[in-house]
Amino acid sequence: MKWFTELDFKIQAVIISSVTSLLIFGLGWIIRAIYERTSLNYKLRKEYQFEQKKKLKEEIAKNKTHLLNTVEEFNHRLWNFSQHNENWHQITEENWGKTQQYYIKSFVYRFLKFLHWTLKTENDTISIDTTIADKNEILFLKYIKTFKDIFTDADLLEELNYDKRHNTNHFFKNDLIGMTKWILEGERVIDFDEFETIIEMNYDGMRETIEYFTKIQHADDDKNLNILRCCHLICIQFLNSFGHDYQKTEEDKIRTITELYKGKIKIKKGFKIFVTKSKLGKEMKNVMCKITKA
Repeated sequence: MKWFTELDFKIQAVIISSVTSLLIFGLGWIIRAIYERTSLNYKLRKEYQFEQKKKLKEEIAKNKTHLLNTVEEFNHRLWNFSQHNENWHQITEENWGKTQQYYIKSFVYRFLKFLHWTLKTENDTISIDTTIADKNEILFLKYIKTFKDIFTDADLLEELNYDKRHNTNHFFKNDLIGMTKWILEGERVIDFDEFETIIEMNYDGMRETIEYFTKIQHADDDKNLNILRCCHLICIQFLNSFGHDYQKTEEDKIRTITELYKGKIKIKKGFKIFVTKSKLGKEMKNVMCKITKA
């Protein structure tokens, strides 16, 4: 740098000023490029998150009321079923269609509606990025998945020595959509009076669904009855979390049903594993404690 010190002071000042300007310009260009790139990525990320959240809220809102009403109807039937042993549901194939049989037909109808709105809500939200969803929405979707899985998870029945190789007491997931088509006309869910005509004339086509209920025995080791009792408890918690005031179950009534089920549910271990696997351990904690408490 000796040559530089030997230069005239004014020339030194010009060189220093020029170099400084170039450095500032270069640094500014680099900073601006990084900022613009980062800012664009940030903007795109925020826009993506906003659009995904908006879509998710819209799809949940579109189905939520239907699902709540359907779960409420199914919940009422499960309450009724827990209180009566009149065997209104036990209709053999030979006697099918000989009487009105409102109870079993409406039971199947409510179950299929329950499945339909569960599957539709899941299907309508499946293409949306739910990793950016709010906690409340994630919980809602957890219940949706749980409603479907409880009737298809054969591991739930392990304590009753269930042979998982045959679907005598559980449904295959791929069959669920086909089952719900019996209550659909295009995309419209048909009314019960329309369904009555269909179910009367299609016993063989709906055999698996019908006999899931007609063959239930009022015995605590009945596999299907155990699943329905567990499903009932999940329905109660779901409605208490997301339902309207009139759809919620008061604490004293929850104590009544958990006290009843405490000695009757024979798949408590499997149910606990299922609830944990469904990521609903926190939400179901109080209920699980009540039915497992000695």
